[in-house]
Amino acid sequence: MRENRILQQLDNGETAIGAALNINSPHLVELIGSLGFDWVFIDGEHGSMSDPEIENMVRAAETDGMASVVRVAANEPQLILHMLDAGAMGIVVPHVDTVEDAKKAVDAAKYPPLGERGSNYGTGRNNEYGAGFSDVRDYYTESNRRTILFALIESRAAVENFDEIIAVDGIDASWLGPADMALSMGMPEQSVIDAALEEVVSKTVAAGKISAVTHPGPDAIDQLTSFRKLGATIFATSALALLNQTAAKWQAAARKL
Repeated sequence: MRENRILQQLDNGETAIGAALNINSPHLVELIGSLGFDWVFIDGEHGSMSDPEIENMVRAAETDGMASVVRVAANEPQLILHMLDAGAMGIVVPHVDTVEDAKKAVDAAKYPPLGERGSNYGTGRNNEYGAGFSDVRDYYTESNRRTILFALIESRAAVENFDEIIAVDGIDASWLGPADMALSMGMPEQSVIDAALEEVVSKTVAAGKISAVTHPGPDAIDQLTSFRKLGATIFATSALALLNQTAAKWQAAARKL
């Protein structure tokens, strides 16, 4: 079973830096890996990718040893199982608004005794078709350890219930969703949203869990700095936004020639 590069980075006291994609492109995933990123975020909720397409992107991430994190379309066991069986090292579950939502996600993503995930040991690429473990019980234990389950916090209710959500055994990390959170709150002043996001990060770290911040744009290093001071250790930005930013700068320079 492959090691999770995100966890390796964190265990070494480093941050884990990723790039996000919501379009089907294994070639872009390979490029992201060749550029030195630790992990890639594959958006299966807002993108239009099929399960086989996502699996090929997961496979592409592995060529450079990157971890792949997939956001599933909904908090449904079959969707989560498909992506884990495809080899994803992390799952982002959207709309985790209550402790019941959190427990449902854990049941789908983790093997017993933490959850109720069904086994494909010996037949799936996620466990290298049974290679590497002489005792299947060791595989189940290692899979639970190496698979990061992120609760996406993107609503007023999620913030209000966050103490209970982050305390659920098997929820490894929080993931911030500021856009939907703002909609849920009635589009208040940005300072209100910022305060809620900071509260989630601080409470995550206090609970001994992992905080992921993936929404700032490529030029918003000041935001990442603030979140890092609060204890966030997983960061990402949009790969397409990086391309847009670089393209705009190059064109502006070239047109002056």
